[in-house]
Amino acid sequence: MTAPILYCHHESGHSYKVALALRLMGVPFEQRAVDLNLPREQRREDFRAVALFGEVPVLVDEDGTVVCQSNVILDHVARRYGKLDGRTPAARTRVREWLAWEANRIAMSLPHLRFSRRFAQADPVLEAWWSDRLQADLDRLERHLREQAFLVGEAATIADLSCCGYLFWADQAEVDLAPWPALVRWLDRIRSLPGWLAPYDLLIASPPLAVGTRT
Repeated sequence: MTAPILYCHHESGHSYKVALALRLMGVPFEQRAVDLNLPREQRREDFRAVALFGEVPVLVDEDGTVVCQSNVILDHVARRYGKLDGRTPAARTRVREWLAWEANRIAMSLPHLRFSRRFAQADPVLEAWWSDRLQADLDRLERHLREQAFLVGEAATIADLSCCGYLFWADQAEVDLAPWPALVRWLDRIRSLPGWLAPYDLLIASPPLAVGTRT
């Protein structure tokens, strides 16, 4: 049985949150970098064979099961390895509520704002919209994290890893997190988890994104 394979890119927060989950679970895995500068139909053949949507990340499990989309992968590995999940059925439901929230909120606002300000500038009207959404998203997290150490209960789960992934790149989106102190303390707690690594330390080197790339 081979180790799981993670197709990824070192500038992808979605790749990072999956890689971080596997690392914190103690699951050895192989990383395979995907060149996102290439059109999807020209990306590496083994990736195209398993990538339903042509996007990173994609996980190929030990038994050959293929899972796409980062939050689905997080759900899959939490159930498969029995780690970083809620401790009761009700808590596991709360965890998955946060996964769904992140997909429509943080994953919509922060990655696009970062990409615009770092790689390919978008229309200022779009930037303003993403910035406004991000402000609301951070406010929502701040209110919740004033009451508890992690998003669901007193231990980290895949909900935390989903929501934190791109926040370690907030500076690249020109976002100062200081106005959200509970959120900053939460990120510090995640950094203190045994095995935590920053994105560029955890993800293998990939072809740098060229200016103007649309992934």
